[in-house]
Amino acid sequence: MTALLFALMLQQAAPAVVWSDDPPAPVEAVAAAPVPVLPAHALADPFGWERSQCSPFIRRDEPLEHCQARVRVTLAAVLGDRLPDGLRPSAALENCTPGTAANGYAMQCGPRPVAALGAPAPLEKVCDSRPQRTPSGTLAFNNDCRPAPGEVREPEGLRIRLGGD
Repeated sequence: MTALLFALMLQQAAPAVVWSDDPPAPVEAVAAAPVPVLPAHALADPFGWERSQCSPFIRRDEPLEHCQARVRVTLAAVLGDRLPDGLRPSAALENCTPGTAANGYAMQCGPRPVAALGAPAPLEKVCDSRPQRTPSGTLAFNNDCRPAPGEVREPEGLRIRLGGD
């Protein structure tokens, strides 16, 4: 066993040590980023500037959260302490909800799901167009529409419940 360990140690390459009298390379100083130039109306109305820059027509495929973060950082660089509190970029967790038993009670952070609320789907109707003679003797076509078989129609109109259904 000892011989095996000794053989393995001999097979490993020794670390290469390079001695040099050369001075280390100088570290280049990184120039500070220039402060962006914003138009006067952006400084006068920063909320309006954010809305205009993050409009779906301007930002295209960029997510809204990314656009707002980018615009708010730019406004903070230009306005400094004059930036309204509602536009201050923050590193705090936003849109966080406590977890459930299903995910081990882990905190869920991120954009909240938005459910689209729309009008209910229209009910299918079966319509028949039947000719009918009018009292004056002329022929008129009347449309008779009723719900399709299997469709449940909710009663329409105003209902006031006074206890129970």
